Amino acid sequence: MNTTYPFFSKDSVPDPFYACIRDDPSRKNARDFVEKRWQEYAPYAEPEFLEDAKRDFHAKTWEMYLACVFLKNGFQLQRKTKKEGPDICLLTQSKPIWIEAIAPGPGTGADAVPGYQWGVCYDEKPIDKVLLRFTSAIEEKHKIYQNYKIINKSDPYIIAVNGGRVSHAIVVDIVSGLFRCEYRNTIKKSNDAPVSTNIFKDETYNGISAVIYSYSNVVTHPKNIGTEIQFIHNHIAKNKLPLGIFQFGREWWMENEELKGKKWG
Repeated sequence: MNTTYPFFSKDSVPDPFYACIRDDPSRKNARDFVEKRWQEYAPYAEPEFLEDAKRDFHAKTWEMYLACVFLKNGFQLQRKTKKEGPDICLLTQSKPIWIEAIAPGPGTGADAVPGYQWGVCYDEKPIDKVLLRFTSAIEEKHKIYQNYKIINKSDPYIIAVNGGRVSHAIVVDIVSGLFRCEYRNTIKKSNDAPVSTNIFKDETYNGISAVIYSYSNVVTHPKNIGTEIQFIHNHIAKNKLPLGIFQFGREWWMENEELKGKKWG
């Protein structure tokens, strides 16, 4: 791929966030950030990446950001030659590590996460609604994973969730949506349908080796990319990843029924 092509095109695009970052003079820092990440990621991106970004800017820039974090930390990426399959494949000496990136929006209807309003003080954060967005995103990608032919049964598989489009996401502890939320096995949607909050205690999800979480977007992100990332091991996974495999951000794991954590860097 010719990396001299810029990320942003000048034509009309359907994603308003794409257009805002491209056209708003006050967003120059965000534009520069995106273009820098694109120069790093372009050799590995699938041919349709730039076109897809015009329709789903946040999801594609999350994928790109995450890939750049791995490149920065010395991991080798497999180039995507076609759209099918997980977003990222890390090439290691033992087995490939497959990573599916997802950036859920606030949702719609009664279960939607409310946006921030100027001058409004929130006495209660919509924690349940935010967790519903995250757990639903994980369930969505898990269903897709079960139908993948490209992934060997012994290959590790990670779902990488980004909360950058969900208001109040920064106050929600995603770990509680994987192991158990306030001692509840489920939380209910507006139609009373239960959604699991102990995914990493349910053998149904043992194909997920770990979950990655970040709140970053192209406007709000740490200067040192990747330091905000949380990496959560699934202790019942059939294809476990070793502790310390990713030495950036914060790592979480279960040990003797106790949650342990370590901050890297």
